[in-house]
Amino acid sequence: MSSRIANAQTDRRTVPLSPGSEILTNSFLFSFDYSTNTNFPGNVDPEIKQPTLSPSVAFFSKSGIDAFVSGNLIGNSDDSLSGYSTELDLVLGYNFYLLENLTIYPAYTRFIYSPNAGIFNSIFRNDFHLDADYTKNFANLGITFGYMTGKQSTFYTSVRNYYLITLDHFLSQSGSLFIQPGIDINFGNYTYLNRVYLDQIRQDLGFYEYLIRNSPELRRYIFREINNNPLLTRQEVLDMVFGALAKDEFKLTSVTLSLPIFFMTGNFGINFGLFVYIPANQPEYLNNKAMFYFNAGVSYNLGLE
Repeated sequence: MSSRIANAQTDRRTVPLSPGSEILTNSFLFSFDYSTNTNFPGNVDPEIKQPTLSPSVAFFSKSGIDAFVSGNLIGNSDDSLSGYSTELDLVLGYNFYLLENLTIYPAYTRFIYSPNAGIFNSIFRNDFHLDADYTKNFANLGITFGYMTGKQSTFYTSVRNYYLITLDHFLSQSGSLFIQPGIDINFGNYTYLNRVYLDQIRQDLGFYEYLIRNSPELRRYIFREINNNPLLTRQEVLDMVFGALAKDEFKLTSVTLSLPIFFMTGNFGINFGLFVYIPANQPEYLNNKAMFYFNAGVSYNLGLE
């Protein structure tokens, strides 16, 4: 799952409250964030970074309804991997507080892209997901089930474990520091991505040259296959490769380690986060190197009576 998609699935865990805590008053959270990269598992050149600027506003109601709007200006995200494109994320969710420490959170996300958005950054239009979080003391265990649709569709699930550390009166009488180290273990498959590649190869005769140029692993595979069968063309080899890969199975796809830090004084907040994205079981044509990135931002919370 991309970092932008993960951010779009914002719920009460993004505010300095214990996960599952009920909000006693309606409030708006205005924020502006910068991320050095995304971890979208479709970028054909992992060396190209995709920095993102994200202004957003979230509404949290004491009735349990959440609404979230985020704009994203994404670098190197068009088909040439050199220009900017935009994405608008609209989220609507509802918190069910079950038992003392259990929260169930169904939500819907709509993704709206600019016309120049790259084929890999605009695969999905809708995300339906269900979160379940259990909080006890400073620990937070959670699981997510989701289904995304658009140009392709895919089912995914994620298991997470976070620990919320709170330091009151930090730097000032009204200052608080929140540190929430955590791990996400993600499951799904790459069927949707293999089909995107397959469709592009069949529609664009020059696309396979682009893939070969950007994937040393793929070049070696094609060279080996043509040596075994000299009558095959490179495009025919790629067609067979992605046709076979499109029958992918549900499996571990990635692990994300995170260390978000949030400082709040009064209604103003400053956040900083370090992330390590570790892909797993990716197709041969993608790079399996771990990705390091960070984000930083500012926020203002406006409470309503």
